[in-house]
Amino acid sequence: MALTSAEKQQRYRERHLGVDGQKDRLQCMVSAHAKAQLTRLAHYHGYSVTALVEALAAQAERALVDTLPHPDISPYLRGPIRMMPPLFAQGAAVSSQSAGRRVSSIAP
Repeated sequence: MALTSAEKQQRYRERHLGVDGQKDRLQCMVSAHAKAQLTRLAHYHGYSVTALVEALAAQAERALVDTLPHPDISPYLRGPIRMMPPLFAQGAAVSSQSAGRRVSSIAP
C-alpha cells in the first residue's frame, strides 16, 4: 500500500530532524547576497551551510559568554535576556575586511 502524504512527511522529518529531536527547524528569509556569502564560506571551510551556521552561532555565543560577568552567565543560558546596548546598530553594515578576519577563525 502506498504511503499517504502525511506519512511521507513524517518519515522525512524523522530522517532530517531526528526521532529524538536532535535537530530543530530554522526557517528564515535572507538576502540573495547573504545566502551567497554563507554558501561561499561553507564551501571554503568544507562545511554545509547548516554546519557553518551552527559553527558561527557557537562561536558568537562563546565570545559573548566570555564577556559576561559571572552572575549573568546562568540567566543568559536559562533563557533569552535583552542585551544592552544592542549588538548591532540598526542598519549597520559589517565591512568585508573585518568580516573576513572574524570568519577566518571558524572552528569545526
